[in-house]
Amino acid sequence: MGLFTVPEARAELARLRPVLDELIRLRADAAELAASLRPGGRETALGGMPEWKAAQARLDDLMTTVQRTGAELKGFAPLLIDFPAELDGADVLLCWLEGDPELRWYHRVDLGFAGRRRLPDRVAAVSEEIAAGLFDGVAAHYDEDDFHGLVADALVDGLGSTAPERVLDVATGTGVAAFAALRLEPGEVLAIDISPGMIAQAEAKAATRDPGKIITWQVASAVPSPVEDEGADAVLCASSLHFLGAAALRDWLRALRPGGRVGFSLPLASAFRPSAAFAALVPTDLKLPETEDEAAELASEAGFTEVTVKRLDVETPDRTRSVFVVHATRP
Repeated sequence: MGLFTVPEARAELARLRPVLDELIRLRADAAELAASLRPGGRETALGGMPEWKAAQARLDDLMTTVQRTGAELKGFAPLLIDFPAELDGADVLLCWLEGDPELRWYHRVDLGFAGRRRLPDRVAAVSEEIAAGLFDGVAAHYDEDDFHGLVADALVDGLGSTAPERVLDVATGTGVAAFAALRLEPGEVLAIDISPGMIAQAEAKAATRDPGKIITWQVASAVPSPVEDEGADAVLCASSLHFLGAAALRDWLRALRPGGRVGFSLPLASAFRPSAAFAALVPTDLKLPETEDEAAELASEAGFTEVTVKRLDVETPDRTRSVFVVHATRP
């Protein structure tokens, strides 16, 4: 296995989260079962010897899954995972310890855990300018993927039938969700994206797709969005929240009027496979969901109510593509 970059290690850790969560749960189950099997041990509802053996076998499988990524499983209780890397010309291990909210630590290979230090800020984030350039690079062919339209339709369908006065489409890309929102007959739609290339593609389509010029296109940051407090009746975000982070959810709560609706989609953690360049854009403060309940928690924990989640599965010639479509209300 080769060395990880910091973005690659963070992306891999995000993909491993469901595995690590299961490992932690089974570790506790195995410990409880083992204690019950000792002479005089307290009986447990988890079972007996067969269940302990099954837990051990599954734990072995999960630990192998971790190690097959190229990461090194250094500790079991608590979990300690190292990602071999290079930093400033030195061989280092990017270090995640159970309980760490994100991958923010490293230590030199020759120093071990005692030499653990925080990663420098310069490797902690990708500038918005670089991110815009990456999306500019895929703008010309973005609409060749019909999946974007299916996601946009699902998002708009969940907003209800009442015509919103103002819709905010965050990270609009080429405007697929913004155009879909026109069937709600809104008063206006503000569609924003950091990528000038994406906005240019959207504006080129608008002549025929939006002859009434309901949509305003703007190159702008997603967080904070250029909308005043309680300035929108609906917010849409198609397949981009995982690039924006938890701060976007808080910003949508700010931007929506009471009773306003939000619709966003997210990939499943186990299915998210970004390239190294796009993996560098993924923030560490938002854990991708693997279940509908986990997707709902993202919205409810941010302060939204009336949360609903549907899984959208689309068969393509080479794979099944799946996202969670989430709708919620600003209280």
